[in-house]
Amino acid sequence: MRILFVVGPAFSGKSIYIRKEYPNATVVNISTFNKYAKAAESNEELETIAMNAQLYCTEELRQRIQCAKEDDIIILEHQLLKKEGRAHYLQAVREVTDTPVECIVLDTDEENVQKVTSREHPLISFHLYEKGKLQMPSTEEGFASVTVVHPVFTEEDLKN
Repeated sequence: MRILFVVGPAFSGKSIYIRKEYPNATVVNISTFNKYAKAAESNEELETIAMNAQLYCTEELRQRIQCAKEDDIIILEHQLLKKEGRAHYLQAVREVTDTPVECIVLDTDEENVQKVTSREHPLISFHLYEKGKLQMPSTEEGFASVTVVHPVFTEEDLKN
């Protein structure tokens, strides 16, 4: 089994990168929250679910790892800008396996961010804000490796 954390600021193209490079991987992301949110019957339930989104994502990650086969790739897709957030998910992985965890950091150039955001200035600004908040992951945190990737997206990549 291979476990990857694909991290980076909003609109860095994490989903596109994963679809392109790891089409058969099992992906766990914070949108796990969405499936629970759709089941909420009231705004009060939705607020509770939102507050617990990290817990749902963490549990989903654990379950996927526990059910994985030897040749499966499990990917946690998340912004994980802060070391504390990454530590939370690394701890969750360690609770179910000692498999090495690789980290891929997307460092997307402005031209590709513009493609991903359809050139919407507020989204580009949000990307740049988050990029400034990124605490660069390191092997000292517990990753087996940290790789910085500068993805290039084609128009075809964006359509899928």
